[in-house]
Amino acid sequence: MSKESASGPLLAAAVALLVLVVVVFSCVFRKRRQMEGSYQPSAEEQKQARNQRPEKPGLALPLPKEERLI
Repeated sequence: MSKESASGPLLAAAVALLVLVVVVFSCVFRKRRQMEGSYQPSAEEQKQARNQRPEKPGLALPLPKEERLI
């Protein structure tokens, strides 16, 4: 009977320790992932396209000088 009563707190301590280790590991992993990051050019292009104002209709670039014969 004393073995059964001692295993309850021991099991609870082991579960609590396991939960603590998982939480600390996930925090460290998330922090490391934030620092390293990943390059996603399509996401950046989409973000810029949303922030960019729509272009005015018409010519966006000035016309080049007219070519003339010598």
